[in-house]
Amino acid sequence: MAVDDILKRIKVDAEEAARKIVAEGQTAADAVADVGRARTDAQKKKLRARAEQRAQEERNRITTLARLAARRELLDEKQALVDRVFDEAGDRIVAMEPSEYRKFIMGLLLSTVESGDEEVLIGETESRLDQAFLDSVSKELGKGGGLKLASERRPIAAGFILRSGRVETNCALSTILRDARETLETEVAAILFGSSGE
Repeated sequence: MAVDDILKRIKVDAEEAARKIVAEGQTAADAVADVGRARTDAQKKKLRARAEQRAQEERNRITTLARLAARRELLDEKQALVDRVFDEAGDRIVAMEPSEYRKFIMGLLLSTVESGDEEVLIGETESRLDQAFLDSVSKELGKGGGLKLASERRPIAAGFILRSGRVETNCALSTILRDARETLETEVAAILFGSSGE
């Protein structure tokens, strides 16, 4: 074999070995790239899942807060409506015609008076009640020496304060409505909003 043939053969073998090494290197590089892509994809999936979970938790938190705020607002509105019912009841009593108002007050007096000798204190601007009215209530009571209209007036919109010595029984409209509200609020809410009151 000639030197040229040997050199050609070495060259061919070297090229073949180089192609083999490049191919093996490419295969190894592809394998490393595949592992890297798999790791990157797994990391992306993990991060995406974590982000979706956080987003879902945030949506749930926002939804829960919104529901609580809406419920609180609804309850506030319902409370305002109940307040309005009792306020309007008070306004209607204050605005009653004198004869109707006297009937209302007579009923209160008949159920509140104990001895028949009490003093009756009325509001500063009250003009529907007078001693003649109290005399008719005293007749109806049929006990004691009769109710007396006190010269002292109190800052009440309607109703009265019954005084016997140092003991006073507050039958002012604001007190009556407050007491009525304690016992009737649930019933009023049921009428306004249905049986649950919510």
